[in-house]
Amino acid sequence: MRINPFLGIGAALAVLGIVGLFLIFPNFMASSGQAFVDQIDTSKGIEEYDDYNVGDTVTIVDTIARIELNGAQTNIWLESIGKSQNDPPFTFGSDLTSDYGVGSQIIITFEVVKDSTGDYAPAGYENGGSGLSSDSISGRLSTTTEYLFVLLIVGGIGSLGYGAYVAFVPGKVSTISDDGWGAPAAAPVAPPAAVPPPMPPAPVAPPAPAGVPQANPMPLAPPPPVAAPPEPTSMTITVPPGVVPGQVLTVTMPTGQSVNVQVPAGCPPGSQFTITVKQ
Repeated sequence: MRINPFLGIGAALAVLGIVGLFLIFPNFMASSGQAFVDQIDTSKGIEEYDDYNVGDTVTIVDTIARIELNGAQTNIWLESIGKSQNDPPFTFGSDLTSDYGVGSQIIITFEVVKDSTGDYAPAGYENGGSGLSSDSISGRLSTTTEYLFVLLIVGGIGSLGYGAYVAFVPGKVSTISDDGWGAPAAAPVAPPAAVPPPMPPAPVAPPAPAGVPQANPMPLAPPPPVAAPPEPTSMTITVPPGVVPGQVLTVTMPTGQSVNVQVPAGCPPGSQFTITVKQ
């Protein structure tokens, strides 16, 4: 199954913030009113604290079970301790009834001091003091630690919302592929280029079997005979009457060839001369 990374991160942040705000902070970074009362030691005739020393800061996270104004002081009973007359309240030196009521989740913070009798006491209680100051009490979600856990919750919800928006809103699907667990998927590896098959070897004529006589090659045809050049033809010509030496005559050879012949000097009509003509 494909998991959107924003959904996973958002869920983790939101769960961490909720656990920190409602479990880690009140139980491991603070204490309840009853836990503070339980660690008070009076075995030595004075009031001392087992878990705290003078100068330490005590942080109590609890819920108001009862609140009463007694003159200028406000007495607050916490749910973890009880609200009966026998249960000890926390006393504050001012009127807080307009700011807090029964069911209010509060944080009480004070410094441990020692009064003149040697008793440990919250700052404001020592030597018959009027009680804790109004700055010692605040509502839940008012400390820096709580703010950090709230930021984790808000960041987780924001991441969940964006992850759901990307995953489920049409047209907003992420174009980044992953491996199914939120991590980017590796790029596909291109297959290697195909190697062309080798060329087959040229065919070789098989050798003739042993003992089988090989056929004699066909004899080459003899070249055609070269014709002998034609032999020259000779002819004796009688100078006709009226023809003088130097005049050109046209005669026909025995082969049928017509040639022009000039009568040589010294050959009057009736005389003869011989001519030779190459074919």
